[in-house]
Amino acid sequence: SVRENTIRSSEIQQGLIISMDNDKAGQDASNELQEALSSLEVEHYTYDVCNGYKDANEALINDKEAFKSRVSKDIQHIYAEKYSASSYLQGWINGVVDWKTSTAGDWQYFIDGVSASANTPVTPTCLNSLDYILDGGLYEGLYVVGAISSLGKTTLITQIADQVAQNGNDVIIFSLEMARSEIMAKSISRLTKQILERDGGNPNHAKTVRGITDGARYKDYCNEELDLIKQATNEYSKYAGNIFIKEGLGNLGVDDVKQAVDKHIAITGKTPLVVIDYLQILAPHNERASDKQNTDKAVMELKRISRDYKLPLIAISSFNRASYKSAVCMSSFKESGAVEYSSDVLIGLQLKGANEDKFDVDEAKSKNPREIELI
Repeated sequence: SVRENTIRSSEIQQGLIISMDNDKAGQDASNELQEALSSLEVEHYTYDVCNGYKDANEALINDKEAFKSRVSKDIQHIYAEKYSASSYLQGWINGVVDWKTSTAGDWQYFIDGVSASANTPVTPTCLNSLDYILDGGLYEGLYVVGAISSLGKTTLITQIADQVAQNGNDVIIFSLEMARSEIMAKSISRLTKQILERDGGNPNHAKTVRGITDGARYKDYCNEELDLIKQATNEYSKYAGNIFIKEGLGNLGVDDVKQAVDKHIAITGKTPLVVIDYLQILAPHNERASDKQNTDKAVMELKRISRDYKLPLIAISSFNRASYKSAVCMSSFKESGAVEYSSDVLIGLQLKGANEDKFDVDEAKSKNPREIELI
């Protein structure tokens, strides 16, 4: 029996789908198997693929295509449940604040899961001025977005990712620096501001990322603030099933990106927008190579991914220190080389006035709100 088996959860990387006979004996066996697998910490899921037939074999024999379709949809559902942002939403927000004891205790989250084509159609960013410059939006190719530190690179690209997801397109974000919860909080923070601008209300109730993720602050929020966060998170959940956030910390390289994209397309049948945040901290291709050589290799491979899978890929890049007080130019991109020569589009963010005499970067950074130019 399974209980006596020495199988370990680490030996089953993908998990198991259980679909026993469609009768009481099958249900009893399914319950026993689930209990045994849970005790062994083996990932498993239970789905009825029999579709009214006695067992899976009978369903397969009677209608092979329907059976294949049913199993495929179950796999897609599991994939979305495991990896999409919506799958983390309830657990994450419950970890921030105990909604059962707050005035928003009746809040119901919904977690909803989530075609390849010969040529990738344009993907609008829904930032009208940017789409105009880009001739409609994002096409198949490599886009590199750079700026000095703390100027809003991730914030901008996260907003674009959200707007792409709101249009029903999938987005895979490889977050190599920020936690998944921080990426999600950026979106919810922005939505609190947008909701207030749309519906009216006290602008001081809009929340920063820290105001979203710091659960200790919730006890001091008034009912209006709690309702605002509730509404923003609910709006985020409506498209979070199209956003897939994969965390990494020095251990995620270009090969991992390729495998994840390949798997996503194979399972969902959808070609995603891919975001790398950020380029310079992808795992090096060769530990003995220089930073420049590894960055050049990464850029070339990311370019290959965008070409092979016919998708838009955005890589966020840091700037070299010499560019902190000067206007954006091609040589601003850190470890410059393949970045400016292999990218299809280079986008730089700079503080307004960076190209003027007597420009003071600290003064420009201290403005609220900061004035940023996109080049």
